[in-house]
Amino acid sequence: MLVGIGGLVVGSSVSAGVGALALAGYLYRHRESPGVPWFIASVLAVSLWCLTYGVALLVTDLPLREHLTALWLVGGIWTGPLFLLFALAYTGRTALARNWPGLAVLSVPVVGSGLLLTHPAHSLLWTGFRLDPVFRLATASYALQPVGYAMLVFTLLSAGVGVLLLVETVVSYGPLYRGEAIAVALSVVPPAAGSLPWLFGFGPYPQLILSPALFCLHLMLDGYAFVEKDMFETNPTTRRAAERSAVDDIPTPLFALDRADRVVTVNDAAVEIFDLDRGAVLGDPFEAIVPVESGPDGGWESVTITSAGRERQFTVATAALTDPAGTEVGRTVVLQEVTQEHERKQRLDVLNRVIRHNLRNEMTVIMGHADMVAERTDDPEVRASAATIGESADRLLATGDKAREFERIRGSQTRTRSVDVSRLVADAAADIGAEFPEATVDIDIHQRVETALRTDPRVLTLVVSSLVENAVAHNHTDSPHVRVALADLGDALEIRISDDGPGIEAHELTPIQDGTETELQHSTGIGLWVASWGVTMLGGDLEFTDTGDGTEVVVTLDTDFGPGDGDAEKATAK
Repeated sequence: MLVGIGGLVVGSSVSAGVGALALAGYLYRHRESPGVPWFIASVLAVSLWCLTYGVALLVTDLPLREHLTALWLVGGIWTGPLFLLFALAYTGRTALARNWPGLAVLSVPVVGSGLLLTHPAHSLLWTGFRLDPVFRLATASYALQPVGYAMLVFTLLSAGVGVLLLVETVVSYGPLYRGEAIAVALSVVPPAAGSLPWLFGFGPYPQLILSPALFCLHLMLDGYAFVEKDMFETNPTTRRAAERSAVDDIPTPLFALDRADRVVTVNDAAVEIFDLDRGAVLGDPFEAIVPVESGPDGGWESVTITSAGRERQFTVATAALTDPAGTEVGRTVVLQEVTQEHERKQRLDVLNRVIRHNLRNEMTVIMGHADMVAERTDDPEVRASAATIGESADRLLATGDKAREFERIRGSQTRTRSVDVSRLVADAAADIGAEFPEATVDIDIHQRVETALRTDPRVLTLVVSSLVENAVAHNHTDSPHVRVALADLGDALEIRISDDGPGIEAHELTPIQDGTETELQHSTGIGLWVASWGVTMLGGDLEFTDTGDGTEVVVTLDTDFGPGDGDAEKATAK
């Protein structure tokens, strides 16, 4: 039985060494993938460790046995650091593996290998080397020195850190790399556990190192990850690179803050725009380095800086930063420059105010003079011209009033409430009827139509009145006729406005449908634009159809915004 146990240990060790060589050969095809060269080197170190130790257990010549011990230890001390460099590169930390941290990690096995291969000339690693057979194997006992302990503990710690990096990948990246990373992480456990009795001198046979034999389990798990799961076909490096690029390449300033709103990282745009020293600002309070302005609710709202003698404005957007467990650990702050938009709005506000003010004043003067001309002349043609002038001025004033009303509504906060749409439509139609007494506006509501809707009545009134007024004003018959019908579509309320006019010309309708005007393609009035903007504000759809006998306009309002409140009047046509 004793021979059987010894043979099993030797056979397992040699088999693990041969299996490691086979795995290294298989992985060579993936040598261009991140981390693979380091892992192949780690597997080769394992092969050296297992094969040499398996042979050493059969050698009883003391000097040769001591040399073989030094040789398998060379493979052992390289295994952990190379595995750590693999984990760094595989999880997207390639720069660490290639730069000075990687060199620092490799310096330990480089120095250790030199000491091991020259051991007969010194006693820095162990003393008292002697054969101490167990299970009829040429096991050996010796007293490890502090340098030897430090070297071996370092390789175990390196492997442990590599495992932690892979576990972090499992937690952070979800199921995409979970099976592979768990397999590789667990593969380190059996050989590491097999080294502890020998390293720290406990157990019945501390002189027998089981790690080489247990590498068989290690290779089985690695085989699952690399052969069965194609671990190197995809890896976390892609995602980590994408995350890094998303931060560094975004053209707007980005700050990552901890829970105390201290800066933990900034992107290139923030460094350039705010003229920051990336290293110096780390740990500083965000408000100490960025002149952020708070809004009415106390939250960060805007940032204004002076650059090259010109003010630049930014809006502030924040989002919580959470760890994989969902715990909030800080927040990101993104500053979006709105300087051009701010300047454009300022110019438009000034132009709108000046034009509306001057338009009303000048049109009032024009209308007054037109009335005076009409009163002081007996010439029918002059009277007709004066009347035409007055009508044109009146239309311009109406256009200005409509634009001012829409701007007033748009600039105020949306106020939604339960509205009886049938009553709203009837009131709007009555107002148009009073303005155009020659027109007929009929209201048609299908039976059993629920007309209560939660919406902004100011906007909806403006939309309906604009569309009905447009249908009447552009119908040059003696008695224009407009029909407004309401229909309940279940998940939407439909307002259908039909007229018997000449239809809307393409040059009027196309800009509305395209959402833009050009020099060659523009509408002559503002009514359709106001209707289109209003429907958009209400989250609805607007559709125009030429029926051949006139125009049909359909406004569809989604009822997902909510039905009327409990105290709202429920209007149902019988």
